[in-house]
Amino acid sequence: MLKNALLIAITLSGCAVRSVPHNTVTVEGIHSRAGVQASRAVPLDQPLSADDAVVVSLQSNAQLKADLAALGIAEADLLEAGLYRNPKLDMLVPIGAKPFELLISMPLEIFWQRSRRIIASQADLDRLAQSLIQNGLNVARDARLAHSDLLQAEGRAKLAQESLTLRLRIQQLTEARLRSGDISELETIPARADAAAAKELAAQTEAEVITAKEKLRFILGHSITRSNLQVKSDPVESSAPPTLETLLEKAMASRPELRAMELTIATAAKKAKWERSRLTLLSAMLSSKEVGANGVLTGPGISVELPIFHRNNGMIARAEAEVAAASLQYLALKQRVAFEVAEARSQWVQASDALRKLREDLKPTLDRAAALMQEQYTRGEVSYLNVLEQTRPLADLRIREVDGEGAVRRAAAQLERSVGSR
Repeated sequence: MLKNALLIAITLSGCAVRSVPHNTVTVEGIHSRAGVQASRAVPLDQPLSADDAVVVSLQSNAQLKADLAALGIAEADLLEAGLYRNPKLDMLVPIGAKPFELLISMPLEIFWQRSRRIIASQADLDRLAQSLIQNGLNVARDARLAHSDLLQAEGRAKLAQESLTLRLRIQQLTEARLRSGDISELETIPARADAAAAKELAAQTEAEVITAKEKLRFILGHSITRSNLQVKSDPVESSAPPTLETLLEKAMASRPELRAMELTIATAAKKAKWERSRLTLLSAMLSSKEVGANGVLTGPGISVELPIFHRNNGMIARAEAEVAAASLQYLALKQRVAFEVAEARSQWVQASDALRKLREDLKPTLDRAAALMQEQYTRGEVSYLNVLEQTRPLADLRIREVDGEGAVRRAAAQLERSVGSR
């Protein structure tokens, strides 16, 4: 009976557990939660939308690729967990009066520990896959933020240049009035200072465009050259977000980090069971020995490690402590997720309200004032300089509007990441 068991063990020693590769499943999960199609081709020579930027970043981001490569390591650990230990062969060569002796031993504890090792390694692989989905959502969020920053920087640069042109024209007309003796030099100082500030702002916004473009290229994995990198605007989400309770419920069900932490607890619990099964080491032996004129005699035997000084108490205690630590981390993570969702929603509401008030309250007032000034100029009641000065607040408002749109886009991207899906 023992010989048959040993032969079966030797036969199974090359067998290993096979698992479905997680890389493809994880990548599909990332794209699905990010709300984009993984197989969609993005023309890199055309302006990118926010979704285009997400697709390119998920396909080309170097750090995400490095993170996904860790799945190969976890799959290798799972493969190792399913391997049977090789039998051990000891042979004593007969020299002089020493007889020939051959000893083959096969560990038996693998037969009840292997399944637990596989379950623990599989849970660890599933945990890693879920955590990498969260990494992918972080990359998608960063792509949307970088895309929004570049849109905002380009909009600010364009409007800052228009504002500079306007203020330089005001300065020229003011200087002409000075030369004609209509005003004193003191009255020209505000126009000069305003033009200088507009010139500084124009230079600053041009530098912001360069920085934002490099940031987006980095997120995209440098898959687009500087000269070809262009972005296009998407409609700004103006509808009210769902209630906080709805978002929290969705986040608790969708957030990959929470699922990964749940799997961490399950993995720690399975490892604890595995450690409890490792109380002793038991091996089956088959001994062959030359005995005088009787030739070589073969007989079975066993080798047992006696659990006298310890019963794997240290590793069992460590595994149980890992379960407790993972449980506490899970509670802390749930609190952090709730805070992130509440904060992101509050930022979105605040940014949306500010943009709406700017467009519905302040902008119509300034538009009306500029129109009335234009009518007075047409009737010859005011000078063209008055028209330009009345247009100046409207130019400043347009820059604030671009900043408001950027704030809404950033808040929406943060909220999507906080919830765990589009």
